[in-house]
Amino acid sequence: MAVSLIFLLLLPLAQATVSSAVIPANPKTIKFMAKDVRAFIKESAKYYMEQNAQQGGSGALVFDLSVGTSPQTLPVVMDITSELVWAQCVPCPTCTRLTAPGTPTFLPNNSDSVDRVHCASKTCGRMIPGDHGCDHDSDLCRYAEDFYGAANTSGFLITDTFSFGTTPVPDVVFGCSLDVMEPDLAGASGFAGFSRGALSLVSQLDISSFTYFIAPLDDPAGESFVSWSWGADDDLDIAGAQMSREGSTPLQAATENQNPDLYYVKLTGVMVDGQLLTSIPAGTFNVQADGSGGVFLSTTLPVTYLEVAGYRAIRRELVSRFRSEGMAPVNVASDLGHLCFLTEDFTSAKVPRLALVFDGDAAMELKVENYFLAVTGGQTCLTILPSRFGSVLGVLLQAGRNMTYDIQGGQLRFQTTTAMVVAGAPAPPERVSLMIMATLLVLLLGPRSLF
Repeated sequence: MAVSLIFLLLLPLAQATVSSAVIPANPKTIKFMAKDVRAFIKESAKYYMEQNAQQGGSGALVFDLSVGTSPQTLPVVMDITSELVWAQCVPCPTCTRLTAPGTPTFLPNNSDSVDRVHCASKTCGRMIPGDHGCDHDSDLCRYAEDFYGAANTSGFLITDTFSFGTTPVPDVVFGCSLDVMEPDLAGASGFAGFSRGALSLVSQLDISSFTYFIAPLDDPAGESFVSWSWGADDDLDIAGAQMSREGSTPLQAATENQNPDLYYVKLTGVMVDGQLLTSIPAGTFNVQADGSGGVFLSTTLPVTYLEVAGYRAIRRELVSRFRSEGMAPVNVASDLGHLCFLTEDFTSAKVPRLALVFDGDAAMELKVENYFLAVTGGQTCLTILPSRFGSVLGVLLQAGRNMTYDIQGGQLRFQTTTAMVVAGAPAPPERVSLMIMATLLVLLLGPRSLF
């Protein structure tokens, strides 16, 4: 797929085995609560809208991982489009580090359970193709990871024990990063890959499903969280929440020329005020033979990118409906990459309601806040932008609903909630339920060419 979100293509690896004494067959759910820092999301998306339509920063869910014996706390970005779990590692005066002073750093020598991955190991040979910086079997197995197109990190592989509450999981493969070429990780130490790849937490922990909820900007009572389950699917216990009907659509298998690690869905159309937008050409969002096209989801990108033919049809329809109310876009007609209106006019307008239609006739009904955002200069802009190589559903569009990735069942489920309060999960016999605090942050990255 011709995008500049670059991923390491890693060779298949058998899933990490975990002792049944540590993780029994009965499902367990790990939950991470997130405190209210939605202002960061808003500012991040504003940054997107105020730059070139194809450039901008990024927003992300950041939560704490407990790594090592004795445990060290490392805040990491949850990224469903990347594979490696890595963090800034060991003090290194000679390394190139653009992270802020005081960024938490993993200290391998302070962990009794750490183990270096050497070049002679099967882990090194099978997990990372190409040059590992190996001159001798005793050398450390090295990696280089690109993220956000223009940033990268490099270091060496280790294994260590990850702890979730009182539950230790030994021998998790982990990247000990020395060079970190990204200045604005909002205090995070690194990334936690949640993709389908062999090195991701999903694969190494054999996660059966995971869910995240990103509180919408207009809901002061909302709380964001990340959770996942081992074993059979484990529904969240959400106290005081008003739930709408749930939609679900199959998670699509990657075609031969697509990135096999991403979570693809089949977008079949867009509705405006309950009516299917027939001006979108049939097959606009389909995967092409060269691997371009298709639709995947992101937890690190605030805005949404849609294939240009679909975007233009949506833009034309919105402009037509706003013009019927006497409103015209403030940006010039030649600027087809943005759609903005004066906020003072927008707040009193009847805004057309959008819904995405997925395979299985599952409609994701959107609130206005999912696709319009007030930015500086007294303007409110559409946060759906055009792309020529594929579509990505971003954070703002997903906000306000539980997004559940049922790995075992091969389904993406989405369900809107209001008055969100997440209670402790029920704990029937032989089920362990844990709750750990986390933080919802946004990465204000420099401009990135996304497509």
